[in-house]
Amino acid sequence: MKQSAVERRRRGPDVDVSTLLGDDHEAFTAVLSGEGTGPVAVVGDPFSGRGSVLDRAVRDLDATRVSLGPGDGVDQIRARINGGPIVIENCQHLYERRIGGFEELSAFLDDLASIDATVVTGWNRYAWTYLAAVQALGQEFPITVEVQPLPAERIAELVRDRYDEMPAFVADDPERDGLVVTTRHEVGWRDWSVSVPVPMLSPVAVRDLLSDRNLGPKDVTFGRLAAVSNGNLGVATAIWEARQGPEVRPSDMAVPASDRDLDREEAFCLRIVLAKERVNRAQLTGIVDRLDRVLGRLARDGLVTVEDDTVELVSAAVPAAVTATERGRIL
Repeated sequence: MKQSAVERRRRGPDVDVSTLLGDDHEAFTAVLSGEGTGPVAVVGDPFSGRGSVLDRAVRDLDATRVSLGPGDGVDQIRARINGGPIVIENCQHLYERRIGGFEELSAFLDDLASIDATVVTGWNRYAWTYLAAVQALGQEFPITVEVQPLPAERIAELVRDRYDEMPAFVADDPERDGLVVTTRHEVGWRDWSVSVPVPMLSPVAVRDLLSDRNLGPKDVTFGRLAAVSNGNLGVATAIWEARQGPEVRPSDMAVPASDRDLDREEAFCLRIVLAKERVNRAQLTGIVDRLDRVLGRLARDGLVTVEDDTVELVSAAVPAAVTATERGRIL
């Protein structure tokens, strides 16, 4: 490998900002050149490249950078304000989903109104969606740019560029994966419940069946990687790195997924982690019932990791986390 996996995740995707922002790139560069007015919100999925966009802002503006983490608040920002441009990363840590949990965010927005210099902020998409709904956050940012999903050919190019050697690409055995897959769903009544297997068409298998059969296994593999990762390079890289062996097949490109439905408490807890990416255990205590059991099940499902007092979203599991929490209608 050219770099360790940890180094790549810290740095973020190796992709130009114009590709990441798509049609929003023009508005973003206008702010960096002084033609537009801020403050600016850069919104993106976990691991999708927000950091790379903010890197560009720091460089072009010669700005002070503040990177927030779990438990940080407005004081960390105030300590770095010096009258010049400022870039604030991971603003999703400025709120908590509890009574009184918007105090730090409110104080930050009050300060924001009085800063004359250019301010560029970075936000997790799911935190932004929640705060836009309950706090009208979008009104505070006249310019909002969003990180876009990458096409399959771009993901293929970037993944190939990160490694010295590629595995052999092998076509899937047509007998190996059928059109029907089985998932389990909990059916309950009063105090009684049972897990019922439910057969359904595999959307990936159907898509492959209807796709161009003239594609080689390499193109099919990277096409599936782009599809299951939703065009998120950070997620795609994690899925790629999870594969083992000298050969790779299209069916190897899969996200961690449980065959069970999450209960309401699990889905709520996972949504918080999805929106924060990293969260202190203390922030979950008191708002998630039977927290230890919930975190244990989510960890066994491959959705989160729990180390000491930190709960962290598994990058390869982002698509599964989104699906599971939206199925439970958790905002």
